[in-house]
Amino acid sequence: MDNWNWDYPRFLGYTYENMQNDLGIFARIFPEYLQVQSLGKSADLRKIDCMRIGKQNAQQKVFIFGGIHGREYMTCQLLMEQAAKFLLHLKYNRVYKGVSYEKLLENRAIYVIPMANPDGVSISQFGENSIRNPGLRRKVLQIAEKERKNLSYEVYFRKWKANARGVDLNRNFPADWDKYTEGRGEASSEKYKGAYPESEEETRILTQLTREAKFQRTLSYHSSGQVIYWNFGQEGVLKERTKNFADRIAEVTGYKTDGNFEKLDAAGYKDWALQSMKIPSLTVEIGKPDSPLPWWCFEEIYRENRRVWEEMLLDLEKENSPRTGKYGG
Repeated sequence: MDNWNWDYPRFLGYTYENMQNDLGIFARIFPEYLQVQSLGKSADLRKIDCMRIGKQNAQQKVFIFGGIHGREYMTCQLLMEQAAKFLLHLKYNRVYKGVSYEKLLENRAIYVIPMANPDGVSISQFGENSIRNPGLRRKVLQIAEKERKNLSYEVYFRKWKANARGVDLNRNFPADWDKYTEGRGEASSEKYKGAYPESEEETRILTQLTREAKFQRTLSYHSSGQVIYWNFGQEGVLKERTKNFADRIAEVTGYKTDGNFEKLDAAGYKDWALQSMKIPSLTVEIGKPDSPLPWWCFEEIYRENRRVWEEMLLDLEKENSPRTGKYGG
């Protein structure tokens, strides 16, 4: 297991099928630590799976997800690699900063959705033919005909961010949704916020899980930029805790932090988690080149992010400190 080789060819990037296969392997190898559950399906009926490492009744829970934008599928590969390494450390009772992995996870659980937008990922990798529903495939093609101009279909679809219904899922959350006017007014490959907040099943799966689990920390992986966004106008203890959380992740990744939320688009998951759920939450942008990130970026990106899960758990040590007290979500 220590020599697990993840370097086999994935010419179009880490796919939905790769993920499904790997989740099955994880579930067989680590049954004492891991549960995999489907939380629902995308518009084109792909499963949106969630890994839980730790007990369901854990007092403290953190949530990490990636792949909410189709072309950002390297975030999915990163999360699966992080999961594999964390589970190995747990299995062999290793230590991080003097704390065993068993102790790190004591009364805690990590929830992970590696691919929140499997239809969008598939469109970015394989084009419109990856969409199995004929009506959705026609819709995707209609959007392409309006937008691609002189681009080939292959080049156009590689940049696809939305789901199969043409909604940008990270503009579909109820966080200043009505104030977001910089996007498209109709279905598009990106920036269309949808007919109303949480109009999309993929969005509802994320919000429902967050409401039910009552996480203490959340982290959303995106690309690109090597930057950590942490602010959405929150104040007081929540602002302090979120900034401390961001600084901790910045220290281990080497990424810069950016608190100038007013220059960014609203209605994202991190914005909603901060504004409505009062959870210290980050958006972490990986990689330097434009998305989709080329394959050769992955080794460096994993090296930068290999300790993020451990630091999220260590950050929870402050939850019950006498100075700050308990801050629930």
